[in-house]
Amino acid sequence: MLRAGVGLVIAIVTATPAMAERAFCNVTPCDQREITRRRLTMELPAGPVTCKRGQDVGEDARKRVVYCTTAKVVTVDGIVIAANAYTLFHPNGKIYQSTVAKPFERTLGDGSKVSCGVEHVSLDDKGALLFCKLAAARAGSPKPKVGENVAFHPNGKLAGFTLDEPYTSQGISLPMGASVSFDDKGNLVGGWLKDPALVGGLSLWWDFRLWPNGKLQTAQLDKQAKIQGHDFPRHAKLTFRVDGSLEAAEYVEKEGFMIHGEEWSDTRFVTFDKAGKVLTTRVEHYQSTARPPKFKK
Repeated sequence: MLRAGVGLVIAIVTATPAMAERAFCNVTPCDQREITRRRLTMELPAGPVTCKRGQDVGEDARKRVVYCTTAKVVTVDGIVIAANAYTLFHPNGKIYQSTVAKPFERTLGDGSKVSCGVEHVSLDDKGALLFCKLAAARAGSPKPKVGENVAFHPNGKLAGFTLDEPYTSQGISLPMGASVSFDDKGNLVGGWLKDPALVGGLSLWWDFRLWPNGKLQTAQLDKQAKIQGHDFPRHAKLTFRVDGSLEAAEYVEKEGFMIHGEEWSDTRFVTFDKAGKVLTTRVEHYQSTARPPKFKK
């Protein structure tokens, strides 16, 4: 028996390590059904598609198909699903994730339209578009980058995408190329920065998350910073309370290499009260057991 994490984990633009769970569970629902896998000896109908003979199929306890590989091209609700596409299904039989064979246009929950390219697609159990590769520019701001992945909430609001223009929201200015995520009301809730940006008065890099009030919730520093009387090095990971006070920090305190090249590091974990006083502190030591190739004989 398998649990349906065996499926397509969509490559959403915001699916960085800190947001991978959101990418799978929020942009498309997590499937917790118990699945039995078997190899098909003949073609099998599965909702709107036909599952390919000789490929694996996953079925739940009620014999409903959870995933399979499509046998041929088929058009479903105006979307041309490719042949040999690994496809997941919702419990009601509708397509959950697959690969499209032709570009298509879709009307979203808010009445706006989006043009999608030939790549991965994700839909909710009512057929609403949740994820695709953007094929044409959209009106309004913020503007998602054409040719990159874009995610939507069921109501049509943008959920995640790569910015094709500089964007300012809640006093936060983000550069073009930053990946951002929004809630279903259109509020900025976080993102991923490939280039450093000033957010909440701090120079940040990589993942950041915001509280509903717009204050930083989690962040990673691109430059050294002093916060509530404490000095933190570049790449320190910080957690803040909803009132903006520092709650926790994680950073590499020392690092180096052993005589034969094995990497080691000491990472400090600290928690703080609202006034900035240290509550707890500990250090975790890491040492690799593998030598770099140039040290191997």
